[in-house]
Amino acid sequence: MSIQNKTAMIRIAKANLKAEKTKNYFVGSVIALAAFLLTVVMTFGYNSFTNLQHESNFQALFYNLNNNEISRLKEIEGINKIGLYKEIGREKKEERLLSILYTDQAMMDLSNANIVLGKFPTKENEIAIEKDFQLSDDRSLGLGDSISLQFRNNASKEFQTSQFVISGILQTTASGNENRIGYNALVSSAFVEADPFLSKEDYSAAISINNSSSYSNEELKSKIKEIGQRMGISERNVQINNVNVDSNNLSGSTVISILSIMLIIALACWLVIYNIFYISITKRIKQYGQLRAIGATKRQIKQLVLYEGKNLSRKYIPIGVIFGCLMSWILSGFHWNAVPSFLLAFLAGLLTKVTVRASLNAPSKFASRISPITAIRHVDADVNTKKEKRNSKRLTPFSLAALNLSRSRKKTVLTLLSLFLSGTLFVSLGTLLNSVDPISKAEKYFPNHGRFDIQINNELYSETTSLSDLQTEGQLSTSLKNKILAINEVEDVIEHQYIEAAIEGIKTDDGAAIVSIENIPTLNNERWSSHLAEGKIPDVDSSDASYILLNSASSDLDYYGAHYAVGDHISFIIANDQEKVKHDFEIIGDITDKNSGTSFYLPPKVMQTVAPFNSNKSYEVITMDKSNEELIKSELEGVILNEDTLKLLSFSEVVESNRIAFRTITISVYSFMVFIAVFSMINLLNTIITTISARKGELGLMQAIGMSRKQLMAMLTYETGFLVVGSFTMALFTGNLMGYMISKSAGNMGGLSYIQYQFPWSAIFLYFLVILLVQTGMVQFVRRSISKQSIIEQLN
Repeated sequence: MSIQNKTAMIRIAKANLKAEKTKNYFVGSVIALAAFLLTVVMTFGYNSFTNLQHESNFQALFYNLNNNEISRLKEIEGINKIGLYKEIGREKKEERLLSILYTDQAMMDLSNANIVLGKFPTKENEIAIEKDFQLSDDRSLGLGDSISLQFRNNASKEFQTSQFVISGILQTTASGNENRIGYNALVSSAFVEADPFLSKEDYSAAISINNSSSYSNEELKSKIKEIGQRMGISERNVQINNVNVDSNNLSGSTVISILSIMLIIALACWLVIYNIFYISITKRIKQYGQLRAIGATKRQIKQLVLYEGKNLSRKYIPIGVIFGCLMSWILSGFHWNAVPSFLLAFLAGLLTKVTVRASLNAPSKFASRISPITAIRHVDADVNTKKEKRNSKRLTPFSLAALNLSRSRKKTVLTLLSLFLSGTLFVSLGTLLNSVDPISKAEKYFPNHGRFDIQINNELYSETTSLSDLQTEGQLSTSLKNKILAINEVEDVIEHQYIEAAIEGIKTDDGAAIVSIENIPTLNNERWSSHLAEGKIPDVDSSDASYILLNSASSDLDYYGAHYAVGDHISFIIANDQEKVKHDFEIIGDITDKNSGTSFYLPPKVMQTVAPFNSNKSYEVITMDKSNEELIKSELEGVILNEDTLKLLSFSEVVESNRIAFRTITISVYSFMVFIAVFSMINLLNTIITTISARKGELGLMQAIGMSRKQLMAMLTYETGFLVVGSFTMALFTGNLMGYMISKSAGNMGGLSYIQYQFPWSAIFLYFLVILLVQTGMVQFVRRSISKQSIIEQLN
């Protein structure tokens, strides 16, 4: 194309843009919205992953290493840095938890922790503590202050009280978080050496791999396991830092999720821009025919349409990118990496430009194929003569509306498709969200319909403190049970027993095959026993330690690739940090309960027999009907006040916590769907506006031959109604069907039985209300558009 011809096409394109300001606003809004969403997804996603990366710089932890193993670890090529630490103990008061540690400087660096004021503790009585930590008397801490801490010594397992002087203020990656309940403090090596138990404890080591970012997700995890194998370290004592590995070396599923979101945004943008330009071109067919008549080539016509898109992209993409960056900055909590974020924002703008260019490809080809003869004969319709003859016998506003929509089938289908897709997405996801039952999820902890559960505090679990170690404390004792039963309005206390055991003879990449064993329910076990597939269930009062009940649907067994049947024999190793025992069983029955993660069941008396410690994990408290739950809760808190390994769960509080969590997810999902729906609304509004504009003369002629304004409004209202209500009906049926299928599939997965299909009345009502408002708005818009011009003005 010569420079003169190119300049002429650009001038025509600019003139078209000036002449069609309404279309430009619609297209510009879509382009800006797409750029905004892509920028937020890319920059917020990057900064979220970066913030996770900065929580730590190590890729794995190796537990229980002696000095010889530490020396050998330092000699391994491929390891960049090794940090050492010991867990000293934990102090728990009310709702806050203080973890007391010893670390070397390398561990501080790998954990992104530092002393921001004062110095690292070196004397036996010195400690560094986080500034945000508050004492029970709300007294703030400062350098030189004395502090008394009562904690359970992690080595001796005994309580001790130690006096410290604060030598430094510690800052961690969690410092400044207002919702924290856990804090950290550091003691000196002198404190460790002075303690006869801690000084003999092995160290744990954090390692940083050289060039870790050059490995894929699976390659890096394999590298860590390989180091553990070379060291002869039990795989149970090797823990991969998944937060660091997965945020630095994205897994395939994470990448697919991000790309899927970006693809949905790009497709929505493509569909709307394609439709708007297609409608615009059909409106200007005569203009393109005239250009072809005076010598314009197909390529020039195509470039004319592409120039319009390019100019709009130049104007609106920067707006979307700027607002996207601002939103990402706010969502990231102002922890925003400017340079990479701006580069990603530029990439988001580039991707939006490519999407716009792709969406213009088909309309530009359509425009280039318009010949002068086609332009002369064009009536903006796909005429069906037989149908028109049939309709002409019974012309009403309703039949005219149907006829008008059928005349431009492609435009109608595209608009319906856009509304249908967003509506289907809204209804299907709304169905899934509505099917999540927070009460059913909470009942997992209260299988006997109790109102409270006193259980071993899982916050105390660590790499050196297992569940069996805490059970050894025996705080869920008969004495405690009797104290609970003595509380007024407490009807019963149900013991829940739980053992973690290793299957003898099975080794995996992660070490021993650890499975769970629970007691057979003593109450309400009819529904539970309905899962029996083969054999029989041992008597709940049995003391015969020869038989065990299998749950072949357990996800743990499937994970380890272990398959057993009734009649098989199996051996377990049950241990804590003090004792290890072995037990052999014959499988007497098999239940298939995929909603339970438990692999095996034993009668309660047998549970106590086979475990070398108290196997109780929790006490479920059954209360009387219409009891005063607040008063009971207060008394239960008093009963366990001095039992440091226990915590109290309330059924109502668990339900409320679930509701809050689900509400947060619901808001996030609906927020994303609203942005997608905006594309469809813009598309619909553009269709209505261009329809009225293109048929201005036709509408004026109808009024001139006797059609009243009321009939004209009715016809146009029916047209918008067909599009809005038609897409609503289709989306309602398809979306609900998809939501039903998704809910059923999810509910049949192990551990997700609390997802049961519920008709989404609230989502449907919300969707109907939005559709009603849109329809009302469209009608008002059409009425004002028609009333602004007289019949003479419309005919001109």
